Amino acid sequence: MPVSRIKIKIYSDKKDISSIISIVKQVEFKDTIISCIYPRSFEVNPNDIIILQIDNIQSRLLKEIIELKEDLKNKFIFVIKNENALLVSTIVKLGFNDIFLLPHELYKFTSYLHEIILNKQYLTPSLSTPSELDIYDFGSIIGNSEELLKVIEIAKRVSKNDKVSVLILGETGTGKGLLARAIHKNSNTAGAPFIEIVCSAIPEELLESELFGYEKGAFTNAMNRKLGLFELAENGTLFLDEIGDLSLNLQVKLLRVIEKKVIRRLGGIEDIPVNTRIISATNRDLREMVENNLFRRDLYHRLNVVSLEIPPLRSRKDDIIVLAKHFINEFTRQFDKSIQRIEKDLEQFMLEYPWPGNIRELRNAIERAVLLNDEKRLKLSDFSNLLKNLPLNIIEKRNNISHPHLVSLNLNYEATSLKKLTKIYAKEVLKKTYGNKSKSARLLGISRPKLDTLIK
Repeated sequence: MPVSRIKIKIYSDKKDISSIISIVKQVEFKDTIISCIYPRSFEVNPNDIIILQIDNIQSRLLKEIIELKEDLKNKFIFVIKNENALLVSTIVKLGFNDIFLLPHELYKFTSYLHEIILNKQYLTPSLSTPSELDIYDFGSIIGNSEELLKVIEIAKRVSKNDKVSVLILGETGTGKGLLARAIHKNSNTAGAPFIEIVCSAIPEELLESELFGYEKGAFTNAMNRKLGLFELAENGTLFLDEIGDLSLNLQVKLLRVIEKKVIRRLGGIEDIPVNTRIISATNRDLREMVENNLFRRDLYHRLNVVSLEIPPLRSRKDDIIVLAKHFINEFTRQFDKSIQRIEKDLEQFMLEYPWPGNIRELRNAIERAVLLNDEKRLKLSDFSNLLKNLPLNIIEKRNNISHPHLVSLNLNYEATSLKKLTKIYAKEVLKKTYGNKSKSARLLGISRPKLDTLIK
């Protein structure tokens, strides 16, 4: 997958901006490189991300931006010192909203920067493509199967009620995260934060501080107060992925948040009101976990006000080819290829393959196939990595699928001796290795001369 690059402009009253650069570098993406630039002259261009580090109300930078048009004011992110309340008040009166006090709001600042880059909120609307603007809308969920359309219809209806908790069920790779984002984007609070956390990816002791935050001095190295994700997602959505992996201890605390609408930071003594919608997701059977006392029954019912179960890809046969063609078009453009069609035997294979990794597996397989293909069509052989793991029952059902590790010998047993069978089999193995005699001899467990004798 190609690496994208995003440049962030930094303007500062100070000559030394190493501290702000080190903070920005804390924001990381798997396939995105973020670089900082610091132009000498002040300039605002489309799709800019601009950070202003300002010291006082006499700043030359403030004078530069006072006369800017209203639609450009969302381009700026301000970072200022904690104690300068007068400066904060001045910036707010000028019509700017994205102001962060450092170091007090360090985590909040990096989370916000991560969010606008992830959701491409920095793009100038007039120059953005529809796909960029609607990437997380319901229209981005591809498929025409009846089961999927029912799920989307319910999701559209529930998205408008921001007080309702939603539980999304489904196997790994079915698109639970995409559906959660679509619900948020279609809600009345679409402009508010959408924050996602994978519960299984963080140790329990760290997960609690991530969710609820902590006070200064709550534990060793807690040098400053840290806001939790519930506070950062205020008026928006907190997406708890893999909720089934949440410990019983944290389940109790999450239940309290849902019932009382308050949180308490680690080391804190005051309850803090929160107004955050919770969307949770899991690939586990929560009802079975409840029966086995692995998941709290009361929390399950609180999360499961509305449940949406995304069907696995293997049960959505009508969507497989539609999705495949969509991904082919996507990667054909991305890799500058000229693929125009897929062969019939490949379509048949796609319909028969069980897709244990669901849509994610299909997408990854097509990405690999398109990247390595230099023709105008995709063939079955382009998916050799999947063919190696193809279940035998599929081979038996579809004789026209050629598995790379299987040979088919349709022989008349009454007219075929063992000597003749050995010769036929040796020739078939030689075909599979594309005429490589050394490899064929090794696979057959015989010497190269012996193989020569067999096939003559």
